[in-house]
Amino acid sequence: MGIFDRLGKKSRQPEISPGGSVIHRYSEAEWSPTPVGFTGESSIAFGKARDEVYRKRFGEAKQVYHELIPLVPHIDVMEYYRSSDTGQVCTLVTSGMSDLPMNVPAKTDAPSRVELIFYCKEPRKEFADTMRWLAHFPHDQKTWIGAFHTIPNGNPPMPLWGTKSLDTLFLLPSIVKKDTTLQEDLVLDGDGVEFLWVVPITTAECKLKLKKGSDAVLDLLQQNRHPYIFDSDRKSYV
Repeated sequence: MGIFDRLGKKSRQPEISPGGSVIHRYSEAEWSPTPVGFTGESSIAFGKARDEVYRKRFGEAKQVYHELIPLVPHIDVMEYYRSSDTGQVCTLVTSGMSDLPMNVPAKTDAPSRVELIFYCKEPRKEFADTMRWLAHFPHDQKTWIGAFHTIPNGNPPMPLWGTKSLDTLFLLPSIVKKDTTLQEDLVLDGDGVEFLWVVPITTAECKLKLKKGSDAVLDLLQQNRHPYIFDSDRKSYV
């Protein structure tokens, strides 16, 4: 079994595109009022719970990319380091996205509270900025994001972070085993919180997903032994 096999091959969306994906188009987000029932006290309590769990899982944060604008929810990006067979791996994790539940449709088997995780060799502010934008997106648009969703970087999509062709974000369950059980330790207002792994892909790979479904892209990642650590020089697998 390969590392991508255990992600599962079950589509969560009804059949819309040839590959079974729902396609949503959004306008620029408007300023969102503070949700009913959300208070500063709840944000502080949730933040303390996250900090405790993150500290146990990742250790002390090397750096925090603070959100300077007073938005709701308040989202920071934490920078951690772990040892691996190839040396130190930087792990960037959002903290604050799960303060609010997303607007997940009824009967949809997806968590309503998530945080984002991204693995790289060296951190860059651009990575944190993109993660923060993506973390705010479902709250600003009164929608949700989940595993196997794709979010293009603009319309038409533009390459991310100075890469040549990586212009779309593909969200997956993490393939790092220790990061797949967050919901067991972090429960906010009765909801288990899960990580969504941020994986940059190309337009061609995204089109394959829309045409043939997420399984086709997962198979492609598996066949090419896609590394979980971000590679800015990666070429398209299509």
